[in-house]
Amino acid sequence: METFTGISELILAVCLAMVIQNWILKKVSVNYIAMIIGILMALFLKFPVNRFIFEPEVFIGLVVAPLLFFEGQQNNLHSILRSWRSIFGITVIMIVIATCVAAFGVVITTGVSMPLALVLATISTPTDATATESVSHGLKLPKTVSKYLKNESLFNDASGLILLDMAVTWYVSKELNIGHTLLRFLFSSIGGLILGTLLMGMLVLTFQKLLRSNANFDHSGYEPITALITIYLIMPIMIYYLAEHIQVSGIIAVVAAGIVANAGIERSRLTSLSYTYTSLTLTRYLSSMLNGIVFVVLGIVIAQTFQEKSLTRLYLAILIGTVLYLANLLVRFLYSKIIMKLSAKDAIIFALGGIHGAVTFALAYMLEQTVISSSNFTLLLYSEVSLIILSMIVPTILFRRLLPKDRTDFEKEDNIQQIKCDMVDYAQSKLNEIYLPKRIRKQLEFDLNAQIDETSMKDFIRELKKSVKATELTPSQKEFRDEVYRYAFREERTYLGQLSQKEETRPEFLNLYREVLFGRSFVFAF
Repeated sequence: METFTGISELILAVCLAMVIQNWILKKVSVNYIAMIIGILMALFLKFPVNRFIFEPEVFIGLVVAPLLFFEGQQNNLHSILRSWRSIFGITVIMIVIATCVAAFGVVITTGVSMPLALVLATISTPTDATATESVSHGLKLPKTVSKYLKNESLFNDASGLILLDMAVTWYVSKELNIGHTLLRFLFSSIGGLILGTLLMGMLVLTFQKLLRSNANFDHSGYEPITALITIYLIMPIMIYYLAEHIQVSGIIAVVAAGIVANAGIERSRLTSLSYTYTSLTLTRYLSSMLNGIVFVVLGIVIAQTFQEKSLTRLYLAILIGTVLYLANLLVRFLYSKIIMKLSAKDAIIFALGGIHGAVTFALAYMLEQTVISSSNFTLLLYSEVSLIILSMIVPTILFRRLLPKDRTDFEKEDNIQQIKCDMVDYAQSKLNEIYLPKRIRKQLEFDLNAQIDETSMKDFIRELKKSVKATELTPSQKEFRDEVYRYAFREERTYLGQLSQKEETRPEFLNLYREVLFGRSFVFAF
């Protein structure tokens, strides 16, 4: 019961963050709002996150793995294959260099042992794409830099986990086995890649066959699409835990599966429109919800860390966190400038864009179950908290100076609303040119005005009373009404088609065109 209540509270917290961002704080990223709500939950509600969700393996398997799977779906297989050299460089070579520089920096500035410094450094390597979106909210990232940051966040978690395993082994046994670590990295990475690709590839082929032949299902009991979508949504969790069970990288497995799934959707999206639309809608919903949960949990854990742990080594931890951040920043800048050949400005943006988040916390908490000493664990936890806070605050400030502003949410909404009003006016003017029975005309006018939020509660109640009292339409009248609605939607699409010729309105056109098509399908579905 406690677990169910806790998960419900997390979901409600995410919903509250979305409502606050949409109604009140449109210039603030919803992720920041979610994190603040998490902090408040820990301070005032004493939310017991550790008891049911922040077991690291559970958190990574149930939250991070599906998120990475959904992020993988947003990447084109061809693009990933073309970029494999840069991905390998960013997620392996750069990560190893950054880990070494950070570890030596910590040893030189603080005097902690090299094994502990290496543990601290490896935890600081994974980055978070969703956190990057938070600090760049309302700003335009260069396309090349944005692509590099997304590719990095997809694959560098696996590198961090393997390097952490090496560092912990050194910390415990006092022996550093680089050869074993390299072999383990190759086996884990290649094994995860093969497993995720094969499993999702077989699943995609199976789904295509079943979707083409619904005769394989008994429609009397359930919708076959329901079963397929359910399997599809739980696949990243199953793939992750299966990969970890056979000791290959679960992170790489779910990312590879997501990329293959996207390739399958691109090639078969017209096979079953119902399946494709429903799966994509649920994917967007779950991505938003899981991303919000990550930041709520992040806020809770930050607050609980400072509440429950001793502060005797806080200043040392802040110094370590600062050294880790600066070392990563320096390596990221130099690597992107020298190896990736980015301009100085883009290299700075790439360096600042390496934001750390909940995965860093999960890696840190994994060490609570090892033989690492309690005092060192406390120091480690504080250090990573300092790193995360710095990695979010610094770019939030500097990006305001480095990046051009995107249009605000207010400007986008005002523009979309104006286009919708013009679209509806255009459709109504065309409808005024043809004969319509009064009842159908009134119903159509109400529905068109509802598209632009120009119907009041009084209008809704009046229409509801009319529908209750009115006699049911005959089949021929229903067919005529449906034809009128088809005509209205067709005229709206005609107006948007004319609008699409203007480049500055292209994003609004795509959103509204999609909305009109959905409205058309929705009206005729019932």
